[in-house]
Amino acid sequence: MKMTTIPISEVAWVNPRYSNSSSIVGAVVSFLPMAGLSEHGFIVSAEERNIVEVNQGYTYFEEGDVLVAKITPCLENGKAAVVENLPHKIGFGSTEFHVLRPKESVTARYLFYMIWNPFFRHEASRNMTGSAGQKRVPADFFSRFTIPLPSLSEQKRITSILDKADAVRQQHMTATELASDLLASLTRRAIRGEL
Repeated sequence: MKMTTIPISEVAWVNPRYSNSSSIVGAVVSFLPMAGLSEHGFIVSAEERNIVEVNQGYTYFEEGDVLVAKITPCLENGKAAVVENLPHKIGFGSTEFHVLRPKESVTARYLFYMIWNPFFRHEASRNMTGSAGQKRVPADFFSRFTIPLPSLSEQKRITSILDKADAVRQQHMTATELASDLLASLTRRAIRGEL
C-alpha cells in the first residue's frame, strides 16, 4: 500500500508571526540562541529575557513547535528539536531558525523525526541559497519537500518506536563519553605514576 505524501507546509505553519498585541511590558520569555539547540535533537539550554528585548528581530516560537536550523553548517549537523518543557510557553531565538507549527493532521514529534534525518538534511542543503558560509534553506523549501502522512494513531506508533531507538542512541553516547573520560583520567594517572 502506497502512503500519501504531502508538503510540510500543508501540515504545519512555517515561521508563524508573533502578534505584538499580546505583549506585556516586563513579561519574561524563553530565549534560545543557536548554541542552545543540540545536534542530537533536543534543547540544551534556554535563557530568560524580557519580552520587549526580543519581540522584534528574533524568531518567535511556542511550546509544541518544531525548530530547525536554516543556516549551514548547523542544518547539516542536525540542529533541530521539538520545543518542550521550557519555563515559558512562548519564546524567541536565533534568526537562523525555521519554526514549524504542527496543524491538526500531524504530531510535533512525528514532524520532528521527518525533518531530523539525513535525507531531509541532504535535500535541504541541496536547496540552500546564498553565498558560501552564509547559505540558508529558504522557507519555500517546506512547500516542496513532502513527507509521508499516516493517520495520527500511526504517527504516534511510529514516534514511540523512534523515541525508544533515540533513547538507546543517547544512552550509547553517554556511555561512550564516560568511557572516554575514564580513559583520559587513567592515562593522566599513569603518566604521573599513580597507577
